[in-house]
Amino acid sequence: MPLWSVQAIIAIFAIVAMASGVWLLLNLRALARIFRGTADLQPGPGPRGPSRKAVWTALVLFNLGWIASIAFWTWARDSDAAQAVEIDSVAQAPVAPVVPPD
Repeated sequence: MPLWSVQAIIAIFAIVAMASGVWLLLNLRALARIFRGTADLQPGPGPRGPSRKAVWTALVLFNLGWIASIAFWTWARDSDAAQAVEIDSVAQAPVAPVVPPD
């Protein structure tokens, strides 16, 4: 696995979490409608908005995105990630012999 792939995977999951989080913020009335009976949440007046299925999908994507980002970040900081990543430029670089000083 190339070195950039771990960062790309983390970035993709982070973008998914941020995009679904923004969508949920823009549709707070629909989110309040999902949790209507708990914690005195009541949707405000206005148009009905997106369906319950769309809101639940956004909630699942949001949670999967941030959990996966943290999981990959934790794995990348672990020592096992160093063995999974191929560093071609370092492995194939010629090494000059070191001459001891006189």
